[in-house]
Amino acid sequence: MPEGQGMRATLQRRMLLLGMIPRRPRRLSAPDLKERLAYRGIDVSLRTVERDVENLSSFLPLVCDDRERPYGWFWSDEAPLQDVPAMDPETALTLQILHAHSAQLLPPSARARLKPQVARAREVLDSAGDASGLSLWPERVRILSNGPPLNPPEMPDGVFPILQQGLLERRCLDITYRSRSKGQVKDHRIHPLALVFREPVTYLLATMEPHQDVLHLAAHRIEASTLTDVPARDPEGGFDLNQIIRDGAFDYPEGELITLELRVNADLAYHLHEARLAEDQLIERGPDGTSRVTATVRDTARLKWWLLGLGAGVEVVGPPSLRDAIAQELESARLAYRTKDPA
Repeated sequence: MPEGQGMRATLQRRMLLLGMIPRRPRRLSAPDLKERLAYRGIDVSLRTVERDVENLSSFLPLVCDDRERPYGWFWSDEAPLQDVPAMDPETALTLQILHAHSAQLLPPSARARLKPQVARAREVLDSAGDASGLSLWPERVRILSNGPPLNPPEMPDGVFPILQQGLLERRCLDITYRSRSKGQVKDHRIHPLALVFREPVTYLLATMEPHQDVLHLAAHRIEASTLTDVPARDPEGGFDLNQIIRDGAFDYPEGELITLELRVNADLAYHLHEARLAEDQLIERGPDGTSRVTATVRDTARLKWWLLGLGAGVEVVGPPSLRDAIAQELESARLAYRTKDPA
């Protein structure tokens, strides 16, 4: 092989090695690295890999764990993130936003691994200067909930990371759960299946031995949790989180699909023109300035809460059962305001 090609091959191989070597506490041995290079189509001897990492460690913060054979290599804790190629501002912005919103969505081990990348992302955005729109983006974009900012219920210390780990590693959990409906505190062994975040409550979906029903356990009612070595299993017949959500498991279903008919004021009609209730929604403006809205929706408690929150801006015309339910709720509220002394 010509000298120039040999130097390029060595450089390419060593660059790949740098990207493969993990940070503490993980480690990879020279045989591991050789196998990973072979997977990339680079077939070299074990001795070549050993010489490469030894050479790289002479001027980079690579550490050899020689407590047991085969020796393992890792980046030291103080090692700066190696940017090859350099991290671009768009990627840095993405990492910053992910970090800001990942407290519950990512397991602790994944967040810990991202720390060097997140720190490097902050450096990249800071170096862009205040004049850069990318550096200002995290300070100029917000996501607001539709309603009062309810604080999530507090969870006992250390419980939630165990729930995440059990789900990540597909292992059973032993938990102490406080039932809201029965008012009891009992110990259970569960098979974790999924996490669902429905503001402001976090739910762990799981089966509870010896049963196969998928339960929705409010995470803040889990008073203690312990990771076991028993593999977790899906229920008989499988588990499909998307189907569970489509079936209305988190929307408090009370009935089937209904044809909703409303009479709404001009402001609400304009809002519904922009944010539709359903694909088949129709809006017809009347001579008195109000509009008739029809749409096929699911009959849920959440729909009733939304209608009640609109107050005098909406009148439910149909179906009759929903109109009667809303009318009774409003009448009960009217009587409460008339008969009770606010003091």
